[in-house]
Formats: sequence, C-alpha cells, structure tokens
Amino acid sequence: MQYVELFLLAVGALVAVAFLVSQFARRGSVDHPLGRLLLGLVPAVVAVLLILINRMDLVPDDLEGPLWIVTIVLITGALVIGTSYRLARR
Repeated sequence: MQYVELFLLAVGALVAVAFLVSQFARRGSVDHPLGRLLLGLVPAVVAVLLILINRMDLVPDDLEGPLWIVTIVLITGALVIGTSYRLARR
C-alpha cells in the first residue's frame, strides 16, 4: 500500500512540474492566482487524505481493491477531459 501512496505523490509532483513548464512555455498575459493556489493545495490535500485513510483504516478491506480501480479511472477520466478541453481551446 505504501508503494501506491508514493506513486500517487510522485504523479502529483510530475503533474505540478508539467503545469509549471507549460505556464512558462506559454508566457501568456493571464496568470491566474487560483491556479497557483490549487496547484499547491490539491496535492497536499490528496497526500493528507491518503495518509489518514491508511493510518486509520477507514476503508474496509473488501472494498479497497474496487475502490482503487474506480478512483484511478475517475482521475484518469478527469485528466483526459481537462487535457482535451485545454487543447480544444488553443
């Protein structure tokens, strides 16, 4: 389970770096403070939730496997939709 948490934290860090690189590459005149705030808060909240869920054993063992699959599918879907929307705007 610890490997999954570390993997998710690493993915979050890579997404943050990719966002920063795209912002510097674009160098648009619009810089949203909300985007910067979310870039810091979202990975922190996800990390805290993962640690609390693991430490307090909030998820029953029989639901843990399917829950991870559903979570991964939802996150991947949200990222694909967000990327598609962003590319369509360009």
